Amino acid sequence: MKGNHQTWRYLLLLAAITSLLFMGMGCDGGSGSSSSSSTSSSSGGCNSSSSSSSSSTSSTSSSGGTYDTFNKGAYATTQNLSSGPSSKSGLFYPNNIPSGTKLPIFLWGCGGGSDPSAYVDHLNHIASWGFVVIAEVSSGNGSELLSALDWLTTQNNTRTSVLYQKLDLTKVAAGGHSMGSIGTFQIASDSRLKTTIHVAGGSFSGQGPKNLRNPTAYICGADDQMGATPNAETDYQNTTVPVFMTVMTGVDHMMAARQGLPAITAWLLWHLKGETQRKADFLNNGTVFRTGIFVSKSKNW
Repeated sequence: MKGNHQTWRYLLLLAAITSLLFMGMGCDGGSGSSSSSSTSSSSGGCNSSSSSSSSSTSSTSSSGGTYDTFNKGAYATTQNLSSGPSSKSGLFYPNNIPSGTKLPIFLWGCGGGSDPSAYVDHLNHIASWGFVVIAEVSSGNGSELLSALDWLTTQNNTRTSVLYQKLDLTKVAAGGHSMGSIGTFQIASDSRLKTTIHVAGGSFSGQGPKNLRNPTAYICGADDQMGATPNAETDYQNTTVPVFMTVMTGVDHMMAARQGLPAITAWLLWHLKGETQRKADFLNNGTVFRTGIFVSKSKNW
């Protein structure tokens, strides 16, 4: 009976998310063109418009830290929504990659009932900071993310691929929104992953953290009506690896991925690109992701 109860909870959650998406409450509409832009902000969220080029603007707060990831990065980006191992993945990568540059990888699991087109703006934003991002429709068990990583590994070794010898396969992160977060917990023990990011997607059982092997971030909304934030609180209590958690004021389940985007990007820059100065922005009181809408805590560091 317990298994049936969990199944019904999952099905009800999936139905609710799907309903919201069809009502036009999803984060972004799909697009088949390249997209990149920047807007300055210090309260949360990112710009949602698009253009053919991008720039980044660094803004330093009086309490320390930089707000640069509230803007897009230095790269214009390209997207392909018919890519990956099943030709249904979303692939996002920087244009004009300098010769010899190896790009870190971010695997993204979409929320239940959605596909990569719902996260076009989000993932172009991350790619503009020098990451290759691949997004998958979520199964709940994360297997599709590992298949995507296998596919990228093949692309890195295929001379005809646009990603040939462009990937740093030693710098890989996985994350997802809602159901995509739950799937990320399932694969978190994979030795190729350096970190995981869980957006509005706490595990139902509280046992999600048992697979964690590396630093992780929980990014949630205070107004989430899907139960994801209380579940993530339980996961936080059960997490034994270094962990950061933020609950964003005035943010619901659907908007957590957009409003959390500056933190997601900065976290990847810290853990995959070695920008260790960003550690303080997450762990020190009064800095970037511990002020404004970000009500945050951390442990095990």
